[in-house]
Amino acid sequence: MIKVGLLASLALLSLTARARAADFFVFTDTFKSQQDAQDRAALVGGWVLDTDTYSGLAPNLFAVVRGPYSTRQVADRRLKELKAIKTYKSAYVKEGGAVRIAPALANSVSPRVLAALLGELSVAVTDRPGATNPCEPQEPYQEVTLSVVTLDRTIDAKTDADGFKPRRVTLDIGSFRVIKRTGEVERMRICAE
Repeated sequence: MIKVGLLASLALLSLTARARAADFFVFTDTFKSQQDAQDRAALVGGWVLDTDTYSGLAPNLFAVVRGPYSTRQVADRRLKELKAIKTYKSAYVKEGGAVRIAPALANSVSPRVLAALLGELSVAVTDRPGATNPCEPQEPYQEVTLSVVTLDRTIDAKTDADGFKPRRVTLDIGSFRVIKRTGEVERMRICAE
């Protein structure tokens, strides 16, 4: 089964040319289990990074992160903001190093399957102004959605013949946004406002 993290990684890579060597991340939690990391990110914000995708990170882990940021100074500013919140007292900044997507995917997805997936997966990026409600970023951002085309079986009422009709299905990955000013990826956060 293809990891949900793969889809998030593919979306991230397809919409931002910023993902390159010298990306900095604010790490808030690290787990051995992808599911544990995804559960934590859903509760406290951030997104899940498979550490195998960057050369400068410890392998075989899943980190809940904020970013990527193009400079350490921007990451340090975000860290300072987060540390003011009790939930993030142990957060820290780390440089990712060079992106190495192919080796990270080789263990779970063959190149043929990955090529087929990339051909089927559609990524839509919509510019949003922000600040229209308190549960979204308060500055301009890009909203990312993933979709695929599936087939629905149809039956012709007159001839009783089977057929198929294509239908686009949006993959529910939760809220996935990119802040325009910084390039930071922001995942869904709990909002009770």
